[in-house]
Amino acid sequence: MSSLLLLHSCSESSDVPSLTVAPSSLTIAPMATPEGDPGELTPLRFRATLTEAQPQIVTIDYETSALSAMADQDYLNTSGEAFIPAGDLEGYIDVELIGDAEEEPGETFTLSFTTSSNVVATATSVTGTIANDDTNCDVPFVSDPNPWLVNGADPLNFAHRGGVTDFPENTLYAYSEAAIAGADVLEMDVFQTSDNRLVILHDNAGVARTTNGSGRIVDMTLAEIKTLDAAYWFIPGEGTRRDRPEGEYVFRGIATGDKPPPPGYSAEDFQIPTLEEALARFSAHLINVELKEDDGLGSYERQIADTLLSYGRTTDLIVASFDDTVNAAFKAEAPCIYTSLPLGQGLAIFTVFLGTGEFPPVPEHIAAQIPPDASQIGDEIPGDEPIPIVTAALVDAAHAIGMPIHVWTINGCSQMLRMIDLGVDGIMTDQPLLLESVLSQPIGERSCD
Repeated sequence: MSSLLLLHSCSESSDVPSLTVAPSSLTIAPMATPEGDPGELTPLRFRATLTEAQPQIVTIDYETSALSAMADQDYLNTSGEAFIPAGDLEGYIDVELIGDAEEEPGETFTLSFTTSSNVVATATSVTGTIANDDTNCDVPFVSDPNPWLVNGADPLNFAHRGGVTDFPENTLYAYSEAAIAGADVLEMDVFQTSDNRLVILHDNAGVARTTNGSGRIVDMTLAEIKTLDAAYWFIPGEGTRRDRPEGEYVFRGIATGDKPPPPGYSAEDFQIPTLEEALARFSAHLINVELKEDDGLGSYERQIADTLLSYGRTTDLIVASFDDTVNAAFKAEAPCIYTSLPLGQGLAIFTVFLGTGEFPPVPEHIAAQIPPDASQIGDEIPGDEPIPIVTAALVDAAHAIGMPIHVWTINGCSQMLRMIDLGVDGIMTDQPLLLESVLSQPIGERSCD
C-alpha cells in the first residue's frame, strides 16, 4: 500500500476489522530542506512513522507556527488533517517553502501536531529548517576569531561515526542517540556510490564488516545499499562483533522490517544513510565530514561541496581528509567551508614543531585533527615506540596561533582525562556516552572510579 498520506477529502472508513495489536508510537522527525530558487515553492516534507502498522487509520492534526522564519514570506502557513492508512507504517506532511536569493542563516518554524488515540506520539512538535542555499562560496573563510576554540572550557565531544561502541555506527539512529546523550559533534565518513550518490560509511573495504551484505560502496548503487541492515553485527557496548548468539544482536532486522524499531525511530534509521539524509535530520548539530575515496574526476569533491552549500553548512561544520590531494580539491571547490589539516601537511607541521617548538600558521584550515601519538597513523612515522604527538607544549603552541586541537580516536576514561588536562579543544571517541559521563563530573573531581 502507498505510504503517502491520504488527503483530507479521502474516506476515513476502513474494511480492516479492529484487531488487538502491539502498542505503536508515532514519530515526526525534525527536517531541513534547501529553500529553492527565488519565488519557487519547494516542499519541506516531514515523515511520520509508526513502530507498528495499525488496523485502523491514524489521524494527524497539524499546524505550523513561526520561529525565526516568517509565515507566508519564508514558508506558507499551513494547517490540516492527514492520515496514515491502515496497514501502513509511514506518511508525509508537506510545508511549502518560499525561495529567495538572500544570503542569510537558516530559518526555522514549528510543526505542532496531535494524533488519534490508537497511537502515542513521541513528541508534540518538531522544527522545520529552511536551509540557506544562496551562499557565495568564492572567498576563503576567515579563521580569526576561531569558533572551534573552546578557550579553556571543556573539549567538544565528537561522536566518532556516531559512537562505534555505543550505537550501530554510521546510522541515523546512532547520530540521534549520540546527540540526545549530549555529543557536541557528529562525525561521519562519506563515499560516492556507483550511481553518484553520497552515503555515510567508514570502511574503504566496503559494507561487509557492519552489514548483512558485501561489496564496496563505489561499486554499488544507492538502491542496493538501501537494502542492507547497517546494525546487523552490532552488540551494544561492544560495537561490531561476529562471535555472539543471534539473540544478542538486538537491532538486527529493524532495517529490513523484520523487527519493529524502538519508539522514535523507523527502519530507515538503521540503514546506511545518505549525506543528505543526515544534513536534513541534524541541521541544529555540529558535523564533521571526512572525505574518503576519490573518484579521480573531481566530481566527488564538487558533489560534496554542492550538497553542503545547498544546506547552508559552512561554519558549523568541518570537512576533513587524510588525503592532501582530496583536501585540496575540495578547498578549490568550496573555499568558504571550514576544513582541517590533512595528514601530509599535518606531519610537515609537526616536524617544524619538533624543531622549533612553534606551530606554523595555517590560516587555510580551521582546526588540527590529529592522533595522540604516531601509533594511529601506521608507517607514516617509523620507530619502535610511538612518538607522542599531542603534548601540553603542542597544544599551547597551536593555541598561540589560534588553532584548535581535536584528537582522535580517544577511548577509555584515563585517556580522556589526560586529553582534558592537556587542554585540547575536541575529543573524537567511539564512546561518546563515556566521555559525556566524564565531562558531567565537577571540574577538579573527575575520575575513572
